[in-house]
Amino acid sequence: MSNQLADVIYFNGYIYTADAQDSIVEAIAIACGKVLACGTSQQLESYANEQTLKIDLHGKMMMPGIIDGHMHPFWGGEQLSGCHLNYESLTIEQIIDRVQQHLDSDLLTGENDWLKVTAWLRQGMLPAGTDMYRSDMDKLKTNRPVILFSNDCHTMLANSRALALFGIDQNTPEPSDGKIGKYPNGELNGILEDAPAMRAVDSIPSLNAQQAEQVARLVQKTLNAQGVTTVMDARVSAKQLDAFSSLQNKGELTLRFQAAREITPDDANSVEAVAGAVEKAVEFANRYHQQQWTPEPGIGLHNIKMFVDGVLQPPTMTASLLEPYTINQGTEEAPDWQLTDRYGDLYFTPEILDELMEKIAAAGFDPHLHTVGEGAVSIALNAIEKMRAAHPGKDIRPGLAHNELVNANDYQRFARLGAIACLSFQWAAPTPELVIAERHMLGETRFQELEPIAKFIDAGAVVAFGSDWPIDGLDEWYDLKVAATRQGRTVNGITPPRLDNDRNLTVTEVLRSATIDSAYAQHREDVIGSLEVGKFADMIVIDRNVFTIPPEDIENVKVLLTVVGGKTVYQA
Repeated sequence: MSNQLADVIYFNGYIYTADAQDSIVEAIAIACGKVLACGTSQQLESYANEQTLKIDLHGKMMMPGIIDGHMHPFWGGEQLSGCHLNYESLTIEQIIDRVQQHLDSDLLTGENDWLKVTAWLRQGMLPAGTDMYRSDMDKLKTNRPVILFSNDCHTMLANSRALALFGIDQNTPEPSDGKIGKYPNGELNGILEDAPAMRAVDSIPSLNAQQAEQVARLVQKTLNAQGVTTVMDARVSAKQLDAFSSLQNKGELTLRFQAAREITPDDANSVEAVAGAVEKAVEFANRYHQQQWTPEPGIGLHNIKMFVDGVLQPPTMTASLLEPYTINQGTEEAPDWQLTDRYGDLYFTPEILDELMEKIAAAGFDPHLHTVGEGAVSIALNAIEKMRAAHPGKDIRPGLAHNELVNANDYQRFARLGAIACLSFQWAAPTPELVIAERHMLGETRFQELEPIAKFIDAGAVVAFGSDWPIDGLDEWYDLKVAATRQGRTVNGITPPRLDNDRNLTVTEVLRSATIDSAYAQHREDVIGSLEVGKFADMIVIDRNVFTIPPEDIENVKVLLTVVGGKTVYQA
């Protein structure tokens, strides 16, 4: 008999470990919240006595829990209730009607009670090319401040009352990291794009501590049910961290919570201001960061976030490109695509970004960069190159999130510079309408580099999965299916065409990106991400074996059991 006895042995399963050999085992023994042994059911008998709980998996598949390496869980949690437009393509009249219905039945009626309407699909409004403005919002029969927050979380539309409470008027100076929309006559049109939209949303009177804790509870319950055991909140605030810390202090945290603290262009508005901005972010991070984790879920804050550019989709088009955007000067019926002088936006100068990367690395933190267009990706890689030269051999793991458009020469640079591509796989399944618009907007050569996934892996770079919820609805297994098929969802019997400009990932590549490779991106691969002796017992049981079903069926996976640190946190 071995020295240590197991608390639990799961046996008679198909257990994918995500270790270096991608081993499959039949049984796994757990003791004190950690993996004690893996092997055959017979081999693990020596770890059992009469107190050991034995659980027959009946041939079901077990694997490490999903590590979602880039999302906004608290925003997502807030959207699970309230007025939500469900990411639907709607007309202006339909939106006004839905919001009015909510206002008419809302328990909140005070003229200072904000209404935040979420999941507004601005780029999908009907008829195609329609946009919506403050004048439309002011038709709502209410004195309350009302905003529409777009699904990309980079665009907001406010009614006049909300703009007044934000303190934004015609004389507000143009920000360096986004846009305040205006009509041709100079009056505000109610649209805020990129950082001004996020800052405005952040400034809305927030939940009290008790309400925030309720949101955190709902978030972890929702994520555990999808098989998520660790998240990285890609733009965290004290309110969110305090809520999850409160759950941890009560012994009720069921999710490992990593986070990134943002440095804005206002914080680092010159090369000289960078050191102070980094110092402030590090000081904030150190208030919450728990370096040593135990099987009981903990909190970590090891990333510092910057938005290098905006978003690609029309009509916003603030992602930074190396060549200009093309826009339709005609109508949908008679399109006239013309080259513009618009290259998108860079929110940090290369000099400031270089300095930020060096100072973040000097402080021992991992930079986490929002880079959507190839212009942003390129200057971020340049800054990483200089950071590597300044800190040779230092274990800094920069993450570049999104990378929707990458210059063909830059995939090799990701690998050479140890830059991690953090990707939302479902974006490789755009709607047919968006495919047509983006093909025209970018031209054929650039379109062939749109929404890459396998190209990073083939170049030798690490890919980590991050759903970016609530930019899209929370559906982890659909997102993973898209990586394996580059195929969207069949609706009413219609399957959209495959985005055929990259190969499909293998199932093993998909699973590694959402487990061990995502753990590596979080600097936590020593304790999570694979089922190996000594690591935490973070694992899930699913209702079908993803290695034996058609890849299209991955989206239908149901999680039967979620275990974090050896404790069951969700059971179907």
